[in-house]
Parts: sequence; C-alpha cells; structure tokens
Amino acid sequence: MIPRLLLGLAGLLSLWLMAACQSGPATLPAITPTPPPSTLRIGVATAAQPLADLVADPFAQLTDRAQLQFVPANTAVLLADLAAGHLDAVLVHALPADSGFWFNPVAWDGLVVVVGVDNPVESLSRAEAQAVFNGRITNWSSLAGSNQPITLLSRERGSGARTLFEQRILVEQRLSINALLLSGNAALLEAVAATPGAVGYTMLGSVDGVKALSIDGVAPSTASTADESYPLAAPLYFVAPAEPQGELRVFLSWLQSEAGQAVIAERYGRVR
Repeated sequence: MIPRLLLGLAGLLSLWLMAACQSGPATLPAITPTPPPSTLRIGVATAAQPLADLVADPFAQLTDRAQLQFVPANTAVLLADLAAGHLDAVLVHALPADSGFWFNPVAWDGLVVVVGVDNPVESLSRAEAQAVFNGRITNWSSLAGSNQPITLLSRERGSGARTLFEQRILVEQRLSINALLLSGNAALLEAVAATPGAVGYTMLGSVDGVKALSIDGVAPSTASTADESYPLAAPLYFVAPAEPQGELRVFLSWLQSEAGQAVIAERYGRVR
C-alpha cells in the first residue's frame, strides 16, 4: 500500500514540474524608465555672463528635470542662432525693434564707461563721453585728469553693449577711427585694466578690475539702474522665439520670482 502511495505522489510531482517548466518564468511588472532631464541651451551675451554664473547653481538645486547649458557670444550671433533654432532662448541687452521675438526683462543693468582703477577721473557727462569716443577730446587733462593721452577701446560690431553705446552716447556721431576693437567683454575689461590712459565701455553687471564712471552726476549701481535714475540704465532681456513653454517657462518664471530676483540682485537691479 505504501509503495503505491509513493508512486502516486511521485507522479503528481512529475506532472507539476512539467507544468512549471512549460509555463516559463514568472512575469515581472514593467518598469517605467525615468526620462532624462531636458537640456536648455541658453545663449548669453558676453557682457551678461555674470548673470549666468549667478543663476546656474541655484536653479540646478531647484529641479532635476532640466539642465542649463549657457552659450556665450555677442548679441548678433546669439540672435542669429536663436532664429535658426540652435538655441532655446538668449539673454541680451539689445534687441532690434522688428526682430519678431518674444521677450521679457529679467534684470536691470546699465551701460557704463570704464577706466583703470588708478585713473583720477570719477565722472563724465554724456556730452564729454561722446567727445572722448568720437575723438574730439584726446587727453585726460581736458577732463580734470592727469596729462595723459586717452586710449580708446571699443567692442566689436554685433555686440549689444556697442549697440547701446551707439544709441545712447554716440547718437549721430561716429566712433573714432583710432579706437581699438576688442572681441568679447572679457578682452575689453582686461585691456582697460592693463593699458594706461585707456577708456572703454561695458555693462555694470560685468564690471571687474576696472572703475565705472558716474554719468551726468549719477553713479551706476544696482539701485540707480533699477529705479532708472542712472541715465544709461538698460534692461537685460530673456528672449525666445515665442512665449516659453515647458521647462523653459519654468526657468523664466524662476528668474522673475522672488527667489530668482534675490539671486540676481547680487549684481543687478531687480525687475520685481
């Protein structure tokens, strides 16, 4: 009796093993992969590079859904790349009236005339700045400075700072043919700092190693640009092909939020 029972149990075990082999391995639930973060390619004028440096880390701590990739260049190149679809947005100070782009300010900056830190001159009127850069004034002694020739330094064509300078200072005058042209904001700042008697121009947020002069008696500062009492105050624009959506809108919203403006205010005037 017992051997027959054992034989029966052995048969049932064999049938169960055969069924298990035929049914295959157990099916695990599908795993939905986490989508990789999107990369936002943001062009930035070289004179606005400090803003990119300010906001990169704080925004990265805010979200892991988007990564910022800043692409520095002069404004003309950036706008051409934006139109061609190579960039998602750009940060620039100058924008053609007929560009067709969507834009919104994220900071207040200011066009500034800069000299070496040892230059005793502290202030110029707009008329004096114009006379210096079109070549009518050639020595600092004419401006209550030392008896030293003025060396003119300017940005290259296509620079947003140069566009503003031509609009706000030169107006209908031409830049002197004796002006030395520098490509990129860093090169201009380095040349002003290293060249005795040099004078150039840049944006307030990027001033480093040089002295920014008061214009018409008003010193450039984050406060005087924000309230526009500084006569050469200028917005820094966030520019996109159309109104931003998705992660690009998240980035712009953060720039204009209280948290973003607090970060930006370290070097720029607030827009909110």
